Parts: sequence; structure tokens; C-alpha cells
Amino acid sequence: MTKYLAFQLEGERKLGVVEGNYVHEIDDFDKEAKGRAYRLDEVIFDVPVIPSAIICTLVNTPRMLGVERKDEAKEMVKSPKFFLKLPNIITAHKKAIISPKDAIRPEVEIAVIIKKKMKEVKNKDELYDYILGFSVFNDITYPPGLKEDSYYAYRRDPADGKVKKMLMRGTHFRNKVRDTFAPLGPYIVTKDEVGDINSLGMRSYYDGKLIQDGNSEDFIFSIEEILLELSKIVTIPPMSVVTSGSVGYVNVEDQSEFHLKPISNALMVAEIENIGRLENPTIVDYQ
Repeated sequence: MTKYLAFQLEGERKLGVVEGNYVHEIDDFDKEAKGRAYRLDEVIFDVPVIPSAIICTLVNTPRMLGVERKDEAKEMVKSPKFFLKLPNIITAHKKAIISPKDAIRPEVEIAVIIKKKMKEVKNKDELYDYILGFSVFNDITYPPGLKEDSYYAYRRDPADGKVKKMLMRGTHFRNKVRDTFAPLGPYIVTKDEVGDINSLGMRSYYDGKLIQDGNSEDFIFSIEEILLELSKIVTIPPMSVVTSGSVGYVNVEDQSEFHLKPISNALMVAEIENIGRLENPTIVDYQ
């Protein structure tokens, strides 16, 4: 059983293995501890991996689609849907999230850390040869940004077959790809310590209030199905982060438009059973 983390020491990035309240320094993942140990409460957390790519999964629970049944949701989406976040917006545990002044929301997700080049994996049993472990990812979102990326174009309406001016939903850029909008951590936890990856409680909080409450068993597409589909499309480079999609919001009718009023110094938390608790304060950008 292994729990990795990265930390800063005298301005230098270090890797370590967690044992109790201590972190033991290592040269690389899957290497033996070198003997130097530090108290966990004394180290400055860094992101557990410097990602070569961040590949996120969209709308992967029925509640995110506004329905209750998984079979209905699968019929609606047909296959896993993906988008990208830039690797340079990755943010470590305890580091601040810079929020627009009018809206923000958390999206707690399982992050799969890919340790070697992955392409056209044949079956689920082979997948775990490519996986270093799992971490907590918070797909921070600015919902108003999606409207800014929408546009009008003349397209054929599938309802009546006529070409007409239609509103097109834009790419997930202004709502998803912003500095600090990709918190990851605190740890990378190996499969033997996580247990069943498709049966983990997932929650998020903001300013002490429960925002999301669900389970990875709610996913329309399992972690394995996501990875198999992705490996058919493109070669996944080593040290990529692939995320699961998020669970629904508590007592919210329209999941897509839900957002919170940003509060400076309020704590945003993404928490996943057996993997960890990722905490980041928010700083509001009033410009």
C-alpha cells in the first residue's frame, strides 16, 4: 500500500512516501525511501505530479444531465465526453484559487494518474498496468463563461430538417480553463489502498457548507470505461491526469447553471473516500 506526495524543501521539489505522520523522501515513484523523513505538518505540499496533459470527463452522472436513471443518462450521452485543461493551471493542496468576482463552483472528481504511454488498451484487466494511482481533482468551474463561448450559426435543425439560425454551445474554455482552476492532491494513492474505485463517496464543501454529495457508483461510465474509450482516440502520454467527471449538487434543480457567490478566504474542499481531502482557499479577483 502506497501513498505518494510531492513537497517543497528549501525551494526544491521533492517526492515522498507517506507513513503515518511522516513523509519519507524518494528519488522517483516506485523507488525505495532514501531514509530522510519529515513531519507531514511541516512540509509545504506541491502538486503530486507535473502533468503532461489534463483530460477531463464531462457530464458523467445522471444528476448532471438532470435525470435520475443511469440507463436514461447513457442513452442521452452515448459515450464519454472529454475536454482539456492546460497543465500550467494545476494547483497544489492549500494553495489559493483565484475566483472571478461573480461566480464559482467546485466539481469533485477522481483523478487517474497515468504512469506510462497508453494507447488502444484491449481490456479492463490491462488498464492497471498503466495506472500509477489516484488523486483528488477539483474541476473548478465559472458557469457564466460558457455563455461567453456560445455563438450563433446557420445549421440544419434535426427536429425539422431545415437550415436556420441556431444557438451553438461553445467549447469549455472560459468556464473551465483559468489560472488555478485545476487543484490536484494532496496525495497519489495506489489501487490496493483505494479499494473499489467505482464505489467511493465523493463530496465538496464551500465555506463550511456541503455542496456536492454522491458516489463514484453513480458514474454513467466507470473509470475503466473512460480510460478504454480514451485510449481508442489518442495516445495518452506518461504522467497524464484523466478525471472522472463529477457528482451532482445538493438540492439544485438546474445543475448546469448552479454557482456560488465567491468569498475571499473561504475554504473550498473536494473529498473522496479512501483517496483524500483537497483544500484550497479562494481569493476573489475584483477587477
